[in-house]
Amino acid sequence: MARRVLWWITLISLGLFIYQGVVRIVLASFVTLPSLPGGISATTLLVMIFSLSHATLALGWRHSLIFFALSAVISWAFEQVGVGTGAIYGPYHYTGQLGPKLGHVPLLIPIAWFMMIYPSYIIANLIVDGQPTGSRGDWSRILSLAFLSAMVMTAWDVVVDPLLSRAAMTAWIWEQGGPYYGVPVQNFFGWMLTTFTVYTVYRWFESRNQPRPIMPLARSFVMLPLVAYGSVLISNGSNNVEGMAVIAPFVMGLPLVAAAIRLFSPAPQRV
Repeated sequence: MARRVLWWITLISLGLFIYQGVVRIVLASFVTLPSLPGGISATTLLVMIFSLSHATLALGWRHSLIFFALSAVISWAFEQVGVGTGAIYGPYHYTGQLGPKLGHVPLLIPIAWFMMIYPSYIIANLIVDGQPTGSRGDWSRILSLAFLSAMVMTAWDVVVDPLLSRAAMTAWIWEQGGPYYGVPVQNFFGWMLTTFTVYTVYRWFESRNQPRPIMPLARSFVMLPLVAYGSVLISNGSNNVEGMAVIAPFVMGLPLVAAAIRLFSPAPQRV
């Protein structure tokens, strides 16, 4: 019963996001479809719900909750220090656009980290191992997997940061600007550091406690986080930021294609 409920939550949350973030955008030139209420907060929650429910099915309850908790706590801590000091991502602060805050950081932000941390974890695993879950090997392998996962995750920020920090959205403000659409280069190193920390801690735990999936890891099931990552690519890449329609398919599309090739390879190599 629980598995069936989670499965429907996974499908419905992803389906609603695809409608809001992809279908409405693709068909905008032909027809204006009604928008879901809640704006960016609602779409963020939809992808977060998808990631958490899919993670529970693929990893088991304990692993998914530990993964989510590590992501939320570590990302909030880095963001809190980052906003307070400017030392991690560069000088910035959040506006009131994203709702209530805990300290300097909107409560939505730690959720937003996990919504893409999980699909990026699946993509990195597929690229390296041809398998969606699990962290095997010694510390060098754990760190290399964590680094690749962090790169896949940071690729998203290359696309989304110019959108959410520009005048039309202004979810946060870069106080001294920067060379990339007003975003400082330091920000992307900060993203790498934050996500690398999350992945390293979780993968260390996972290497000693293998996941216990609730759902069989069939290709159709494993494909869903790739669909989510690709849908976010389209949704964030199809904005009014000049040139982003070219940048997004390369920075997010390349790891996505590499993971899809491994997933649908008839005989993926096991390392």
